[in-house]
Amino acid sequence: MKYLQFALKNNELVSIFDVPNGLECGCVCPECGATLIARQGSKRTFHFAHYKAEECEKSIETALHLLGKKIMCRTKRLFVPAIPSVEKSVGKVTEYDEAIEEQNINSIVRPDVLLKARMDLWGAGFTLNVEIKVSHAVDEAKKYKLFELGIPTVEIDLSNVGADYTEESIEQIILSGNNTKWIYSPKAKKYFIEDWLCDIKVSKSIYGKFWVEYCPLNELKSVSGRWWGEVRCHDCGFSDALCRKKYIKCMGNFKGIDINGIEKIENVERDRGWLKSVDLIVNGERIHREFCTEPLFTGDGRRIYD
Repeated sequence: MKYLQFALKNNELVSIFDVPNGLECGCVCPECGATLIARQGSKRTFHFAHYKAEECEKSIETALHLLGKKIMCRTKRLFVPAIPSVEKSVGKVTEYDEAIEEQNINSIVRPDVLLKARMDLWGAGFTLNVEIKVSHAVDEAKKYKLFELGIPTVEIDLSNVGADYTEESIEQIILSGNNTKWIYSPKAKKYFIEDWLCDIKVSKSIYGKFWVEYCPLNELKSVSGRWWGEVRCHDCGFSDALCRKKYIKCMGNFKGIDINGIEKIENVERDRGWLKSVDLIVNGERIHREFCTEPLFTGDGRRIYD
């Protein structure tokens, strides 16, 4: 069982181990603001409890979120993962010069913590937006806003921390990088667009040939090529066929669009999880694309899409 081990005292986040017992702790719930009592007995883990009030369901989530931000602002350090698809990019613990909490960027997004450096650190950039996940991950709409603004962003997942979490244990999670992933990096623009907007299709290999079922550029028929040759999947220019793959990220419906020229992703509509339509601003021009959302199956009944 996970207990509330951090609370607010004079608007500062404090640990259950740093306050007096009982009501003398002078603390309130970080979520609802109710008076808390510090329970520091011998039978159970030290924890805060609501005094003459129902326990607040989101108090632990809010405390963890505040704790993550507090640590980031204090240390200005975290493990920055290798940027996907960027050659020679490596993950490592990185120290920034400044940490700013909850600052609006162009009145569009408000990162949990914005880290700033005087120089480009390990190719990760001069600034880094850090989002802390406890119960809610960065949603699709926010991803597209980060893309539009060109803000490099990582997310640290604290949703599965142990019951006996401490400031030290949360800091170790932040520095380990095990729970940190990239949400968006301008240095890997094409990678993230493909990841967000592609269709997942099943491929197979027959007699040394690479086959993809239901190509959107070939009337949903199969296409093929030699997997060891330098060929592109049906010449669409997006899915490499340089090696045998079980799943292909198919961008066939975006043929003719300059992926690196995409400036905005708007009005994304999905049907049962599949991309139905999207509006794009490409090199200043608005483009609308619609997609097939019917569930497609192979001959043995396997679904084509993940």
